Amino acid sequence: MILEARGGGEIGAVVDASQPFKSPEMVGENHEHVVGDEIFVPPLNFAMVDNGVFRSGFPDSANFKFLQSLGLRSIINLCPEPYPEPNNEFLKANGIRLFQFGIDGCKEPFVNIPEETIREALKVAIDVKNQPLLIHCKRGKVSLWSPIFQGFYMDEFH
Repeated sequence: MILEARGGGEIGAVVDASQPFKSPEMVGENHEHVVGDEIFVPPLNFAMVDNGVFRSGFPDSANFKFLQSLGLRSIINLCPEPYPEPNNEFLKANGIRLFQFGIDGCKEPFVNIPEETIREALKVAIDVKNQPLLIHCKRGKVSLWSPIFQGFYMDEFH
């Protein structure tokens, strides 16, 4: 299976050596992929930030197979609303930890994220025990996750 970010760009491949490799087929505008009978649909604005760190918009049940294929250990949710029950069930069934840093004022283009929230989210993101992990907000737009990822690359956090 080839994992592809929404909007293009290959992010990796997983191959089961016990089975003949079959290239996934593009089946729609949503960058869906079919491997055997399974359909893999990445969340809105999905992309790899660094090894083991991904970002996206809010995932829903259509994205669960894709997320499962990433082998996630953790999800950081930047939305203030309670996590939907189907998502909670998916996390529980797959042993994925949820870290919620509800950021009020999620309306773009201006978002003021408290420095302490950024620092706490960074602690979770850089802890290898939490990786691979997905950081998401509603639409996966830069204004929410950008300050967190800017800190991710600062020397003081490595």
